[in-house]
Amino acid sequence: MSTSLTTIGWRFFFLLAILIILFIIFVRTPEPCREPITYRLGNVDERFNLTREKFRTAVNMAAAMWGKPFYRDLFREEPDGAIEINLHYDYRQEATDRLKKLNYKIDRSMGSYEELKSRLENLKVEYEQKKAGLDNDLNTYNVKVNAFNTEIESWNRRGGAPQSIHTRLMSEKDELVTLNDNLHTRQEEMKALVDTINSIVVVLNEIASNNNLDIVDQKNIGNTLGREFCEGFYEYKNGKRSITIYQYDNEYRLVRVLAHEFGHALSLNHSKSADAVMYPLIKSDSLELAADDIAALKEHCGIH
Repeated sequence: MSTSLTTIGWRFFFLLAILIILFIIFVRTPEPCREPITYRLGNVDERFNLTREKFRTAVNMAAAMWGKPFYRDLFREEPDGAIEINLHYDYRQEATDRLKKLNYKIDRSMGSYEELKSRLENLKVEYEQKKAGLDNDLNTYNVKVNAFNTEIESWNRRGGAPQSIHTRLMSEKDELVTLNDNLHTRQEEMKALVDTINSIVVVLNEIASNNNLDIVDQKNIGNTLGREFCEGFYEYKNGKRSITIYQYDNEYRLVRVLAHEFGHALSLNHSKSADAVMYPLIKSDSLELAADDIAALKEHCGIH
């Protein structure tokens, strides 16, 4: 009888211990969105001409978008925040900036796509014509330089040229210097033309990816640029979390891109609704969550 009671007692304490452990695990495991996710500012590339404080304002606005419908903070800025927010300048923003300086219309619409594509074709024709002319003139220049150097060496071996020959050679030298300056100027113009062509390709490919159009495959003109155009990126790697912004057109779009990446930080997936912040492509500059964003957040966070 006592043995049976002892066995029952041990079983009771064993079950009680399991219940206590499960209770501790349940209590200590944070519920989704129970505590705000912290973030901090990292590198803010000065080439964007955006002050650190203005970038902070945009980041804070984007973070606040997610908590606004629920009257609570889902993100909070702290000096040692878990997510590092960076603004990184590379070929994507450089392409946009260059075209803006040339007064190119860039609104990432189909109309903008067709206009840029037409300009690209015209510039490619202009490039090929100028390249052919420049190559021909460079060859002519090199022939003249070689002939000039050969004659100078010949007269030097004979102890020097007569005054009349020397005068002619100095005149030819001045002409060659002028030709060299002209060719150098044309080479710089060609470089600027190549930069413009490559910038159009970068922006065209972004619009193409946003509208399921064919990617422009630009070869043999200037440097090859990446095909992937990504305005922002959230990464969780090796225990570190970060959001990096690569490109934006205006302050509204910057906030929108940041809000999208904050959504990924909340573990939200892409939405199929075109007006949603979590739609894979940015179709709107609205700074409000769409109904689909709110529904996804409620499901993830268990908010009723």
